[in-house]
Amino acid sequence: MRLKIRTLMTLALVALTIGLFSFAQSAAAVSNCQKVKGNLSAVDNGNGTTSGTITQGGRLNGTTQEVFTSAIIPTPDPNAFSLTNDVTITTNKGVLKTHNVGIFDIVLGVFSDFARIDPNASTGDFAGATGVLYFNGKTTDGGATFQAEITGEICFAH
Repeated sequence: MRLKIRTLMTLALVALTIGLFSFAQSAAAVSNCQKVKGNLSAVDNGNGTTSGTITQGGRLNGTTQEVFTSAIIPTPDPNAFSLTNDVTITTNKGVLKTHNVGIFDIVLGVFSDFARIDPNASTGDFAGATGVLYFNGKTTDGGATFQAEITGEICFAH
């Protein structure tokens, strides 16, 4: 009797494992997440904002408006500072809003931002979207202009 129960349990476990594996694969196949990549050119407006353009970004192609939301905060490295900002990307598919945490090295002129997508403030195709974008770039003129590569993933709500 124990052998029959053990055999039945083993078969049930194998069937459950196969079923869960198949479900995981089908869930991944219908994912609404999309890798993104683009280029940003922006200028400092001198009032705590920047404005710019995204090109070669597919759905992200459009204009940007960045608003700094914190003071520049020193880090243990005397050349590097952290800051926060909000970015609005306006495209012909809608508006994507992000909340960013960044670090900027004033000697090297390089920066990196970690941008969380705000699903409640985004509109159009981006309404309800989640995900993270990464802005990695530099300034060669002391912060008057910025060039960056944008990478990341957007998970669309629909």
